[in-house]
Amino acid sequence: MKQTRAALALIAALLVLAVGVWGCSATQLLAGQLAATVTPTRTPRPTWTPAPPAAVVATPTLDTTRFPGVALPTAPPPTPVILIPGAGQTIFLPQPAGAPPVQTVVVIIVTATPVPTPTPTLAPFMTPVRPTATPTPGPPTPTPLPTATPLPPVYVVTKEQANVRQGPGVVYPVVTQLDAGTQVTVVGRNQAGDWWKICCVNGADVWISDALVRVEGPLWTVAEVVNIPPTPVPPPPTAPSPTPTPTPTPVWTFRVESMEEFPLGMDLFRIDAVIYNGAVPLWGYRLRIRNVALGQEWISGESQSAGWDWTIVQWPDDGLVVANAGVECPNPVRKGLRCVRTNLKWDSYKANLPGGTGPWEVTVIDRAGNPLSATLQFHTNPGNPEWYYVVFRR
Repeated sequence: MKQTRAALALIAALLVLAVGVWGCSATQLLAGQLAATVTPTRTPRPTWTPAPPAAVVATPTLDTTRFPGVALPTAPPPTPVILIPGAGQTIFLPQPAGAPPVQTVVVIIVTATPVPTPTPTLAPFMTPVRPTATPTPGPPTPTPLPTATPLPPVYVVTKEQANVRQGPGVVYPVVTQLDAGTQVTVVGRNQAGDWWKICCVNGADVWISDALVRVEGPLWTVAEVVNIPPTPVPPPPTAPSPTPTPTPTPVWTFRVESMEEFPLGMDLFRIDAVIYNGAVPLWGYRLRIRNVALGQEWISGESQSAGWDWTIVQWPDDGLVVANAGVECPNPVRKGLRCVRTNLKWDSYKANLPGGTGPWEVTVIDRAGNPLSATLQFHTNPGNPEWYYVVFRR
């Protein structure tokens, strides 16, 4: 029984060894064929070729601690046994005489011998082909950076009509004025931030106060202006111009209390005057009448103090005539009736003048010809003649 097991173990070991040897041989054969067809360009690394198919069995030994008193039946070979497949060689196993079978371990040592380095065969000389020069690409095209979106400008809108000046302060001269609602672009600011430099007025940059405008836009982008114009030096005060001595206004004896115009219907110049003291008519005063266009003048008769002469300037609504103006005019009772009183009259017809073309100047004088009132001017129109009613009061 023990011999049978040992025989089976040996056969199995031989099969394993045979497969490994034939596998290595096939591999080496394939490697040798490939090596024969390849022209090496450098020294190949060494390869290993297995020895002739055989197995080396170590020299049997006996473990006396496990098998005391057991001795090998025959003397073992002094050197390890090389097993050759199919040779039918004997393996010596320790077998105690008359003892029961024991499990025996057979150690098979498989070795390999290095394959000799083959001598490389030189291939026929061939002229090396010069490699075609590959054009070197230039530097890569830089990728353009994304363009930043520009910020909107800062601008001001005037709240009211505002002065713009040459510098940031009211001491600078005024350039012009901007109407309310005017929009202009901001190009700078002063350090305090209460004046804005704007563009452009009359082709130049000017300054406007922050109090007069509404500012819109990104204010943080407005730079401070450092080259601010110097503060103007005020001119030295000039001596005040001498006040001219006013010409004394003459105190006239008579002043014009009222003056009216009425249609005349004739081509002449006529003036009806009242010369009184505010209550009663005064006598002995005259009118100096001068035609400016002709350069001639006339003196009227004297004013009367005995009573008033009445002239109707508006007829009554009943359409009837006024029989006696001296009676009905002082105390009018008829509706619509209107009269004016006078105590001095003059017209160009009495002076034998051809017409009423003016202008005319009229002044109150005394008997000696001294003026007693301011001179009045009248412009007559021959196509629409009128007469004038003037009240002089002393």
